[in-house]
Amino acid sequence: MKKTILLLCMLTFLCPTPIAASEISSTETTNIIVRADIKEWKYKFINGKLYKRLWNSTQRRWETDWIPV
Repeated sequence: MKKTILLLCMLTFLCPTPIAASEISSTETTNIIVRADIKEWKYKFINGKLYKRLWNSTQRRWETDWIPV
C-alpha cells in the first residue's frame, strides 16, 4: 500500500505538465501627432528698403510686424 502511494506521488511530481503562458495583448493604441507650427519669413521691399515679417503657415496669420532688415 505504501509503495502504491509512493509510486502515485512520484508520478504526480515527475510527470511534465504542459503549461503555456498567455500572451499579454494591449488593445490600446497610442497615436502621437506633432503639432508644431510652421513659420517662415516673408520679405518685401518698401520704398527701396528690405523688410521682413514672420508668417505662421499653420494658423495662417502674421506673427510680427514688418521689420527692417
